Formats: sequence, C-alpha cells, structure tokens
Amino acid sequence: MVKIKSFICLAAFCVFLPALGFALEVPKGGAYDQRVKTIDYNNAEVVQLVGHYGFSTHIQFAENEETERIGGGDLEAWQIGIYQNHLFIKPVGEKATTNMTVVTTRRVYNFELSAHWSQNGAHPHPNDMFFQVNFRYPEDVAARALAEANANELQERMKKESEPIPANWNYWARGSEEVTPNRAFDDARFTYFKFSNNREMPAVYVVGADGSESLVNTHIDPEWPDTIVVHKIAKQLVLRKGAAVSCIFNKAYDPDGIGNPSGTTVRGVERVVIGGQK
Repeated sequence: MVKIKSFICLAAFCVFLPALGFALEVPKGGAYDQRVKTIDYNNAEVVQLVGHYGFSTHIQFAENEETERIGGGDLEAWQIGIYQNHLFIKPVGEKATTNMTVVTTRRVYNFELSAHWSQNGAHPHPNDMFFQVNFRYPEDVAARALAEANANELQERMKKESEPIPANWNYWARGSEEVTPNRAFDDARFTYFKFSNNREMPAVYVVGADGSESLVNTHIDPEWPDTIVVHKIAKQLVLRKGAAVSCIFNKAYDPDGIGNPSGTTVRGVERVVIGGQK
C-alpha cells in the first residue's frame, strides 16, 4: 500500500516536471531594431541569451546599480567586460552553453547562455541577434507612478484649500504707505496681509519683547497672489522693502492663540525644511 502511494506521487511529479522548463524568458526585440531587445526583471526567472561568434552583446541594468560579482558554470568560454551598470559578453569558446549569475548592488540576475555562428552576418532572418538587452523594472515604474500620484493629490488638496475665516480684524498700521497692506487680519493661526495687485511684496519680521526683529516664515498662495500669509500671530510685525518700513500692531493679540506645529495652512500637510529644523 505504501509503495503504490509513492509511485503515484512520483508519477504526478513527473507529469508536472516538464512545465518547470518553461520558466526561461527570452528578451523581445524592439520596434525599431529587433537586435535591441527588452525584458522585464523578475528575480524568479532565468533569462535566455543567445550569443554569436564574432559579435558582442551589451546588457544594460538600472542606472542606479553596478555589477559586483559574476559567477557561472564555464565562463572561460565567454569574454566578459564590466562598466558601471553595463555588462558586455562575447562567446569565444566552442562549447559556450552555460549559465551566468550576475550580482549587482541591488539585484541578482540569472542567465542561460548559448552561442552559434551567424548564418547571415549581422542581419540574420529571422533576427535572433542580441546586440543589446535592456532590463525594465515594473516595481520601480509602479513606485514612481505612485509617488507622482501622491504629489498630484497633494497639489489638488492645496488648490482646493478654502479661504481663511477671519477671527480678528483689530490690526493697526504706522509707517510708509508703500508697504502698508490694504487689509490685515488673522484666523487665530496665521496672519494675512492683503495688498493691491500692482504692489511689490515686502519682507515680514516679528518684533520680540526686547524690540529685536526676526524674519518670519511666509508664503504667497497661488490662489491669493495679492496676499502674504504669515505663519504665526504676533503682537507686532514689521514690513520692510528697501527704505520703506511699516509697523503693524495686533490690538487683540492673544498669546494663547491656536498653535501651528505643521508650519503650513493645508490641513494634514507638514512643512519640512531640508537640512534644518521644521
């Protein structure tokens, strides 16, 4: 009874075994020239490369990886050259059928190599010449597409940002009219200075308790090109442009107003300064 079961299992294994041989992948010829071929990278597949005596094959990996090690069954039958993410192979031995494993800084590639003499020089028909083989990377393409989609989503969120709801209009100004805003208010998180359309925007400084001035973070939203958004609420701000100076006083200043740790007016988005602190 035990022997019969073992025989059935072995027979079943033999039935399915030939299907495993079809995992070999052959690069496909390009639309412009069949000798320049392309294949998607899959670490579970073996790539078939056919060399021709007297001709070399250029294999190109991703730009951000370099070859570290090459192994194989009988690589003495092949002439191999390496330059960054480029690999050059050329059959030189009579028995050139073997395997080759390439280990790069990012991936492992497995190849089945074989070679024969070309019957029609560099232009055989059908064309099985492998002048160049380019690898594509579906996972990298998908990652770039996802990053681009996320960036577009963020841009859409920023475009749909609603106008601020004023919470305090009690602002007073003293100084040059050239840099004095037409309107000033805050929404308990940020301060907004609105200017006429043809006026050049000034720099904004916050005045400390000791009277010193510090440049404060601001931005101009594309939806409101005539408005400076100041990333804080302050008791006194100073606007400067050249020799023109205007002092802005918040008569309803609340030191316990709403904070803004994100540093941006868009909810769910955090402002980060590269190479520094938020």
